[in-house]
Amino acid sequence: MAQLGIVCRTPEEVQFLSGPPEVASQGAVGSPASSLVFTPDAARLLAVGGDAVTVLDASSRQQLQRLDIPAVMAAALSPKGTYLITFQRPSKDESGQADRNLKVWRLADAECVLSLHQKLFTKDSWPSVQFTADESLAFHQVTNAVNIYATADFSSGVSKRLSLKGVAGFAVCPAANRPVVAAYVPESKGSPGFIALYDYSAISAGGDAPAPLCRKSFYRANAARLMWNSTGTAVLALTAADVDATNQSYYGEQKLYFMAADGSNESAVPLPKEGPVHDVQWSPKGDYFVVVAGFMPAKTTLFTDKCVAKFDLGAGPYSTARWNPFGRFLVLAGIGNLPGDLAFYDKKADGKCKPMGNTRAENAVTAEWSPCGRYLMSATVAPRLRVDNGFQASPAVFKYDGTLVAREKRDVLYEASWLPAPEGTYEDRPQTPRAAGAAAANGGGAAAAALPPQPVRAAGYVPPHMRGKPGAAAAAAATFSLARDANDKGGKIPTGAVAARPAAASNLPPGAAPPPSKSASKNAKRRAAKKKSEGGADGAAAGVAGMTL
Repeated sequence: MAQLGIVCRTPEEVQFLSGPPEVASQGAVGSPASSLVFTPDAARLLAVGGDAVTVLDASSRQQLQRLDIPAVMAAALSPKGTYLITFQRPSKDESGQADRNLKVWRLADAECVLSLHQKLFTKDSWPSVQFTADESLAFHQVTNAVNIYATADFSSGVSKRLSLKGVAGFAVCPAANRPVVAAYVPESKGSPGFIALYDYSAISAGGDAPAPLCRKSFYRANAARLMWNSTGTAVLALTAADVDATNQSYYGEQKLYFMAADGSNESAVPLPKEGPVHDVQWSPKGDYFVVVAGFMPAKTTLFTDKCVAKFDLGAGPYSTARWNPFGRFLVLAGIGNLPGDLAFYDKKADGKCKPMGNTRAENAVTAEWSPCGRYLMSATVAPRLRVDNGFQASPAVFKYDGTLVAREKRDVLYEASWLPAPEGTYEDRPQTPRAAGAAAANGGGAAAAALPPQPVRAAGYVPPHMRGKPGAAAAAAATFSLARDANDKGGKIPTGAVAARPAAASNLPPGAAPPPSKSASKNAKRRAAKKKSEGGADGAAAGVAGMTL
């Protein structure tokens, strides 16, 4: 088996370590960097920072190339690693004109093949230039349109244009056999926002947008993140609004929509619990996606690529989901503001998720699977947290017991990631029979013992007006928890169904009749109006008859 590797980025240097089960230093490169980017074949490492992008050999750490790019802030690679996209801090030239700070470079000869201007930079919309899987076309969003360039001749300018008034985001299908692009247009002047899929091979020379393959309209959204699956058969759209119209969350609200690339399905993803959508992740195989949503304890649900709820993983203190590179193992992580609980699952072929173990990574900020799919590394990095900086790697599948394999401490750590491996280096392997048997015998793995013991809960608060009354015992025995729901065990979901969403609590006084529904109110108003009009007609007829007599 090939040796795993870890790379750490600190303020002074980029450090290289050999991966588990034994971790040892493999040298360092003494050049500070703001970010690290690996080529798809894992042969080269790009260190981005300062006024340059340095290309290093991933194995020997020797410098292969250096691109002098003043004030470079971000960099990304095309799917095959042929082109490099960079963003520089916006500035103006001597004449007062804005510089072209968004550039596309050909790595083979370090030539800039395309220069554009971009005023704003956001991580959610990066890279601003997207390529098709075969790198034959490049896409770039401008005002009211998405420009398409032929990479064979960038100098000829825009070859096609997808005209969409108000377009605010797009995502190119990653499958080579599907010429489809997803575009997002926010709501404007009372018109709903929408997400639509377009066949870019059908765009006319005049730039008229073809009829969409699929379209979903909605209100209450001012941003959207578009996520294709690896096979290009479906796209998920996570929309967000700054203000929650229901007044339940200070952080706004999110909605999740599903769209099939062939136009056969466009719908809202049925989530079993109200609240924010914490994370959405497609399986690397593209056949399933997992959603972590709802107020804490959050609910996790597994869906098929047809948007059919398949398995309920229950509720817990989790905010992040990560698949291993083969789509076999899944980890739910409570990182960020949560205690750091990790729950590992083995997704079977029928969609059933079998627990393998639990552990906790204190103060974790990131979670990432190794290229072999057998280890998970969680890291505490700055500036998110400036205490306990370092990383800890624990076996995700090999031992399934939460045993700490390695721990490295750093005064300040900006980034910790696995060294990628070329495709085909590792094979997809199931859990070992011995570990699987131990997990079954212990009801989810020996790692469950690694969790800190739950504190002894004190008696619930009893309001003064209830003390000494029959309801006092029930109030004292209350076991509500934001971390876990003991009554929510999860399990397999019947085909075509989703776990029932609990009924909303009523604010009415005890014994009061519930208010009529919207449809009932409309029907009552319609009947009253009809009765009034009929009464007016009868009165008018009687008056005419009296005048005749």
